[in-house]
Amino acid sequence: FLLFVILIFISLFTYFFVILKPSHNRIWEYGTELLPQISISGDLTTIRGIRDFKIEPGKIISKDYIEKTFDINKISKVWFLVEPFDKFDGIAHTYFIFDFSDADPVAISVEARREKGEGFDPFIGLFNQYELQYIWSTETDAATRRVLIEENDLYMYPLNISNQGAKKLFLQLAETSQKIETQPRFYNTLLSNCTNELAKAANKVKANAIPFNLSLIFPGYSAQELYKLGFIPKTLPFEQLKEKSYVSDFVKENFQNPEFSKKLRQFLN
Repeated sequence: FLLFVILIFISLFTYFFVILKPSHNRIWEYGTELLPQISISGDLTTIRGIRDFKIEPGKIISKDYIEKTFDINKISKVWFLVEPFDKFDGIAHTYFIFDFSDADPVAISVEARREKGEGFDPFIGLFNQYELQYIWSTETDAATRRVLIEENDLYMYPLNISNQGAKKLFLQLAETSQKIETQPRFYNTLLSNCTNELAKAANKVKANAIPFNLSLIFPGYSAQELYKLGFIPKTLPFEQLKEKSYVSDFVKENFQNPEFSKKLRQFLN
């Protein structure tokens, strides 16, 4: 019996982690059909396919993708966002927003790319059942989708990072996203999730900047970890800072404001 169990385990392991191959050629869920196309030339990064959906409570009004060129020398700030979506505190989604002095902010989110009609399940995500995607989007697209469609909480924390570090981080994320265009990869709940992919980029910028910790598996704890490491400024005790960083109500009240990003930063200051 033990031999039989071992053979079954080996067969399943071989199927899920050796035989299965990631692919871009599937029928994708709405909003994930288009992979961004990225061109990097020195300090300039052009991104085609920045998602810019217009969203109202409970529905998507319009679907649009835009193209923009970003000068990394113009990065003025980086934000870390946390979207809890489960009763268990450790379950959450995270992403970055980069501010520019000469352009609107851009969000970068690492997600499981789902096929049409497929839901997301963290357990299923352990077995190479989703492809990995890097989604670049406008700030309003990213925030309204999470608050108005998914009806989740959203927290927005400023990052304590040097100008040089911010530039290198943006470029690292852009280069990884660019590689995925031709080299599809699997999402994995433990090994390649929303948070540890961002941490991998940070660690390529500065070795061991984000050492292994529980939040790389349970992203809901990531803000506390970044606070302990000093990447989120310790201007307030963490619980007070968390309360100050809660932006869901702001999004609900200002999602149609043409100065959404400007007003959001005024709200957080």
